[in-house]
Amino acid sequence: MKFDGYHLLSRIDGEEIQLFTRNGNDWSHKLPRLVNAINGMGFKSGWLDGEVMVLNENGLPDFQALQNAFDSSRTQNIIYYVFDVPFYDGHDLRATLLVERREFLKQLFATRSSETVRFSATFDVPASEIIVSACRMGLEGLIGKRKDSAYVSRRSPNWIKLKCCQRKEFVTGGYTDPQGTRIGIGSLLLGFYDKEQKLRYAGNVGTGFSDKSLRDLKAQLDKVAATANPFSNATGVGRKVHWVRPELVAEVSFAEWTREEHIRHSVFHGLRIDKKAA
Repeated sequence: MKFDGYHLLSRIDGEEIQLFTRNGNDWSHKLPRLVNAINGMGFKSGWLDGEVMVLNENGLPDFQALQNAFDSSRTQNIIYYVFDVPFYDGHDLRATLLVERREFLKQLFATRSSETVRFSATFDVPASEIIVSACRMGLEGLIGKRKDSAYVSRRSPNWIKLKCCQRKEFVTGGYTDPQGTRIGIGSLLLGFYDKEQKLRYAGNVGTGFSDKSLRDLKAQLDKVAATANPFSNATGVGRKVHWVRPELVAEVSFAEWTREEHIRHSVFHGLRIDKKAA
């Protein structure tokens, strides 16, 4: 399953547990309940790879609920799904085949139980069948992994995303004023870096916000306010825009790209505090 959360690596050294984001930030202090849960499962020293998320009332990952948990420092509902084990008990497993690492990890969880730390199950069925089921259930999509692949600490063609809709992280370059009774902002102006590392305008997102997220966004945007347009292509941006430094990353789902490389029918899902705008 493609989890809608934050990728997190766990370093276990005896009773000392550390949790790291993909950028190497130590989040152990943000997730004390998860640290205690891992510590109580009796793992030997090593590294676990997985993703943290919050499930909604239907048992599906909810990215905004995860963000709200961190914003309010109420992380007790966060669940950690573990899908790989690159090191364990003094052994480097990175060159071991994925199916063998997965089987070893499954055995580790066979004798350990936790509501907070769970084994991420594999569905060994044809991709065309499972992707349809995943989309019907309302999941973001699936991750396909080569069974004979090694573990690498970078992006790799051995892992592919099978998405139910198009979803991407965009850099925020500005925002518009709210209309009517709306508070905070009207919409976010989004962009992406092209091959020349120039920030290109990709359209706006004005749906998917709650009153709380609108207030929180406005506060964060105020901190990075700017006077200059950060986009290399100003065409189509519009007037009455408040510019910001391109430092905030927004995760957005959308229906399609236009010929002008703008997105259509976009929905905001949250800011990615675990990813750098560059």
